Amino acid sequence: MSNTLSPDNEPQRRVRNRTEAAPILQRLVETLHLHPKQEILCFGCGRGIDLNWLKRRKFNATGYDPHVPYGFSEWPEQQFDMVLMIYLMTRLKTDDGRRQAFEKAFNNVRPGGTLLIASRHWNKCVDDPSQGPEGARSYFASLASNCDVREVRLLEVDSEDNALVVAIRRAGIYEPRFPITWIDTYEEMARVCSKIASEPMVALDVETTLEEPRKLCTIQLGIKGFSWIIDALAMDDLAPVKAIMENDQIEKVIHNAFFEEQMLGKHGIKIHNVFDTLHWSRRKHKKSVGLSHKLGDVCERELGIYLDKTNQTSDWTLRPLAPDQIQYAAIDVEVLVDLYPIFIPPREPEILELFTD
Repeated sequence: MSNTLSPDNEPQRRVRNRTEAAPILQRLVETLHLHPKQEILCFGCGRGIDLNWLKRRKFNATGYDPHVPYGFSEWPEQQFDMVLMIYLMTRLKTDDGRRQAFEKAFNNVRPGGTLLIASRHWNKCVDDPSQGPEGARSYFASLASNCDVREVRLLEVDSEDNALVVAIRRAGIYEPRFPITWIDTYEEMARVCSKIASEPMVALDVETTLEEPRKLCTIQLGIKGFSWIIDALAMDDLAPVKAIMENDQIEKVIHNAFFEEQMLGKHGIKIHNVFDTLHWSRRKHKKSVGLSHKLGDVCERELGIYLDKTNQTSDWTLRPLAPDQIQYAAIDVEVLVDLYPIFIPPREPEILELFTD
């Protein structure tokens, strides 16, 4: 039996009859390349073995396969954080067929998202298998020549089926505009907080460990034109931050302030005068049922930009942090500075006194 990748006479592939999920999925979850906060598309999912494995583990996953009897032939219109092509490429027998499948799948990757190709028999795709995995990476990169790709890289993910994994990231994500300063001394933290004390507002975000009980790793502060990342792990005393957070004259712009209140509360810090962009997004769109209010979705909707959430689940205890972690942390406060004037409530109309002769 054979099957096409779409109803439009795309290249044929042999239908698989796997009865168990691909072992590579477990490794991708263990290495945090897949996590439940992502929106995932299993492209060419067949009978949905891998899709059902993800759903049983509470992943937000959708499947597509053109073979109608499998039950996944309805093409998803939305874009996804992660599109998976698991064990698909070597079942497509021509370069043109693989390119068409790649481009079709890549259209469903959101800016900054990833198309992830896992192949057990990648050497069947390349002309010279002696080049090894790098040759396979180059081959799959060549399929993306017509796509707006930011990066193509091999993932170091070992699994029992020896699958090679290539991650192709889509371009179009937001890049920081403001200078970013890393702070790991008390004196520098105090100096920056003294500067912020004269500002009417400051954006706030934090990064923590993933496991409970969560540990505060970084504190991000931002104003128009500047972003600072405080190494909370290097500080025995957060008194300068406490002074800013408890200053009633400074508005604190936060997305989902409850989390920051919890984390700073562990250090005896209360947050006064909060402007929660999560609250204001819900208020602005209260009649829109099912609308997402995650920061990335809010920025896409209100600012027309796409945030890279790849590092959302990275290890924030590492020192030094990777450059992309630094950028990720700074961007969240930078965009909050931009969201603030969009959501800020209109001023109450002034009362005008009328004078007559």
